[in-house]
Amino acid sequence: MPFDTAIAALNYDEHAFAQKHSAKELVEMLPNDNFVSFVDIGAGTGFATVEVKKRFPSAEVTLIDSSSKMLQIAKAKVPDATIINTDAEIFDFASLHFDLAIANLSVQWFKNFELFLEKILAHAKYFAFSVPLKSSFADYMDIFKDVDIPRMNLYTQNEVLHIIRSSAEIVTAKQLMIAKTYPNAIEACRHFRNIGATIPINTATQSKIAVILKSHKSPITLRYDLFLCVTR
Repeated sequence: MPFDTAIAALNYDEHAFAQKHSAKELVEMLPNDNFVSFVDIGAGTGFATVEVKKRFPSAEVTLIDSSSKMLQIAKAKVPDATIINTDAEIFDFASLHFDLAIANLSVQWFKNFELFLEKILAHAKYFAFSVPLKSSFADYMDIFKDVDIPRMNLYTQNEVLHIIRSSAEIVTAKQLMIAKTYPNAIEACRHFRNIGATIPINTATQSKIAVILKSHKSPITLRYDLFLCVTR
């Protein structure tokens, strides 16, 4: 499921309820070290950055995101931040080093999280991240079970733990469930559009999905089953 940053830049702060909650929970898990510098990976509009700055107000901040529009919003919240407009997964950190790297609900978009984990830990003392697990959005996706559409490539918790343990030490970790109920499937679908999560599909499939969305008039819950972890 690709990420439409043009849409997200306009609507993200208002509709990204899970991302906002996850950022607060993730930062609360950080150790009480004296973090002098940190980098926000896939910073978006800066939810995680704002929370880290509340705990470590003097820390130097670097924001990395592929969306210049979202970085502009984040920069307005944290004016002293250094911004890097690029794809964090392929970015060459070179001689950069940070006390903390944080990725709040962004690594699920990476093609190879395992390789990125190895790379970022070579440039940061701690790496904190949150990621949706495979069980997320089950109720919503179930209404499309008879339609051949792309699915998000999400991990199970055991798969995430296996990846971490191959190159990192877990400092602390937990599961977190964040849910919101919408009056019908159309409103639930609108949530994903408002945060920029879209599925590339052909016209015929779009028509099938439209029929399903219009016919599903009962309330539906979007459940984010998240795994939050601090590593080093």
